[in-house]
Amino acid sequence: MAGAWFFHFLVQTFISDVLGVDSKHRGLYSDTDAYYGTVEQQGRLTLHLHMLLWIMGAFSPQQMREKLMGQDSTFQKKLIEWLESCVTGDFMTGSKEDVLTMVAEKSKDSTYADPTQTMPESPPPFCSGHHEDPCERCI
Repeated sequence: MAGAWFFHFLVQTFISDVLGVDSKHRGLYSDTDAYYGTVEQQGRLTLHLHMLLWIMGAFSPQQMREKLMGQDSTFQKKLIEWLESCVTGDFMTGSKEDVLTMVAEKSKDSTYADPTQTMPESPPPFCSGHHEDPCERCI
């Protein structure tokens, strides 16, 4: 029960302080025209919120469609440009050039196995744990 009360407090705080609904300040995303939210319970008895937000003065779905479908649409070009700027193809170990250089170096080694041509190692089998001393699998 305490978790539900706290969740309700957080959602109300988000709506008033972040979205600016029924408050004297503007919301983080501009003026909120309307919102609709549903709450779901996750499998671990915690709650989470799905919310749809309407921004005041934003295009309606029909206006958006017309702007996207228009011939030589500047809006379409700018939207695609923005979407493409949001997507990056970075690697955790460096830039594409760094990764290509590293793969080229490692592929010269006689023990190198192309990961696209090999199967991964399967994980070790689970231990039943029915013994007094911890075995390597248990650790």
